[in-house]
Amino acid sequence: MESGGELAWFRAEVVRSLVHPRDFARSLAREHFGLAGVLVTLLAGFALSVAIDGLVLESKGFSPLEFVSQVAVDAVFLAVRLAVTVAIVAAVAHYAMRLLRRDALSLDQAFTAFSFALTPLLLAPIAPLLVALTPELFAIAGAIALVTLVRAAIGLALNLRALLPLSLATAMLVLMLATSALVMQDQLSRVRFSAYAMAPSLVADLSVTPMAGNGTETADFAITLPSGWTNATTGIRGEAARYVSDVADLRVLRVRGVPLATADSYAESISGLEKRGLDSGWSERSIVRINGIIVVDDRYGGNLEGRRVVYRQFTAVPAAQGLALVFHFVDPPDRDGALAQAASIAATWKITR
Repeated sequence: MESGGELAWFRAEVVRSLVHPRDFARSLAREHFGLAGVLVTLLAGFALSVAIDGLVLESKGFSPLEFVSQVAVDAVFLAVRLAVTVAIVAAVAHYAMRLLRRDALSLDQAFTAFSFALTPLLLAPIAPLLVALTPELFAIAGAIALVTLVRAAIGLALNLRALLPLSLATAMLVLMLATSALVMQDQLSRVRFSAYAMAPSLVADLSVTPMAGNGTETADFAITLPSGWTNATTGIRGEAARYVSDVADLRVLRVRGVPLATADSYAESISGLEKRGLDSGWSERSIVRINGIIVVDDRYGGNLEGRRVVYRQFTAVPAAQGLALVFHFVDPPDRDGALAQAASIAATWKITR
């Protein structure tokens, strides 16, 4: 062992798991890594979070260095979440072996098999670093991120196969991938929306005819409304404007200070409040582009106190501010026609700041 003690040993094992995954997998049955597995999991989760936050910020034109404290806090929480996930799945593998009356797999070995498979995630920050150097490298950064995830899956398969029977190793591999996708669903969505922001051509334009009528403009946005709609702004906190007609109302919601948020997370927070108390609820979602901005297009509704309510919500978070158009219809005689009118109005929506 080279000078430097345990730190040097830990660094050497991390490099070995990265460069020589087969050799590392063969050594799992005869070596004990102890807390090293916990540390590498925390570091991998931290690096993954930094990479994702970096992509979100860069997709909005911000430098990650401007938000170091927020990025660090997010990274700590994701690191802990990943460590807990690995511990749970490792425990499942350990006790599955005991049920099969095989005592060859200790809990430490199971945890190490899962944790050291995550070492490729330590390289995840390379992707946002490339994009920071030049946005034209976005495709290369995406390819690197994909290779990193595939390499982690391969390492996991090798580690599990070295310790478990083929059938159980396959089951544990599927369980880890499925659990990670479920637990990290919010992070996967943030990556997706960052990709949309950096490559808007991935998203189709909202395919409706823009509404003709009376244009209205505020400091944040401009929109065109048909005749019969009037301004009924209330001054409620978080409400940039409100417009009403004989059959519907439109609220324009605003939230500031959300540089790390994506349109889907803001959309969920709004629609979650609107859906409270609805019976026989339904919902649909698509991602569209409106005047160059990536927008979440939500359609949902249900029954409320015996009346049929329908919503169409358009949500965008182009920078550090989130804006949403929330159309609300009560007992519309033609649901599809109401939703189409909302889309036609939204097609005129332009975020001006």
